[in-house]
Amino acid sequence: MKKQRTNDYFEGFVIGMDSACKAAEYLEDLIEHFDPKTLEDQAEEIHKIEHAADDNKHMLMQKLAREFITPIEREDIILLLQQIDNVTDFIEDVVRKMYMHNVMSMRLEAAKFGSIIKQCCYESREALKELPGFQKSGKRLLEAIVKVNEFEEEGDRLYCTAVRRLYCENAEPLERITWTKMFDWMEACCDACEDVMESVEMVVLKNS
Repeated sequence: MKKQRTNDYFEGFVIGMDSACKAAEYLEDLIEHFDPKTLEDQAEEIHKIEHAADDNKHMLMQKLAREFITPIEREDIILLLQQIDNVTDFIEDVVRKMYMHNVMSMRLEAAKFGSIIKQCCYESREALKELPGFQKSGKRLLEAIVKVNEFEEEGDRLYCTAVRRLYCENAEPLERITWTKMFDWMEACCDACEDVMESVEMVVLKNS
């Protein structure tokens, strides 16, 4: 009889966040080398990353449906899988909305947001790597959670600065509307990583 691998879920969490990291890297590169003519193709490319993340989530959900014994509570597994998938979804949304809203140029703050989103994803992945052995590696896990919170707060400050500059300068009304929404969506990517970390903390507390 084949032995069940209870760590498949923990590995799956990391694989899911790895997709988010790839999406964040793609977004950062798109912003750095922005070309409005390629946005449609880039939206299709980042969708491939999001689709792979969905496949990973669905595979683990199917596994969960067949098993009675799980390493952590089923509800926590479902919540983490969904929240991790949300990160990739939100990053894809940023690119898709750039195309939909016909963004023609980048603003300075967009590049800073791209870097913050990537760092949030990287540190979230590090935290998830430490989750299976949190009782032994709690310090590294806590450090990663704290860093995600710090990057999320940096994103909040950047959001305030970016929106204020948008409304203080002589931007066209349509540009103001578009970029207010774009900054909303970028900030949501950071918030999504923070949501994952809050759930990780809850798992640790329940199982300590």
